[in-house]
Amino acid sequence: MFWYIRQYVSTCNLCLWIKPIQYTLLVLEIQWNTLSIDFIVELPKLSRHDVVMTVVDSVLKKVYFILTYTTVTVEGAVRLFLHYI
Repeated sequence: MFWYIRQYVSTCNLCLWIKPIQYTLLVLEIQWNTLSIDFIVELPKLSRHDVVMTVVDSVLKKVYFILTYTTVTVEGAVRLFLHYI
């Protein structure tokens, strides 16, 4: 029975159109190996925040923008990193 259903699904035109294609995503072991953190300061005060903390993973080409203040300390930056990333 299993073989019959598998053969039918593999040749049915409607089944082939509806059935989603499944891809296996490879998780890189070196993710977050090369990390860059920078602060963009002295932004105009359009909101309560005046600094943008940028975190860039150069391997995956991912960037995060975190709004913060000029008075942020090292401990505060670490908390922001752990919270948002």
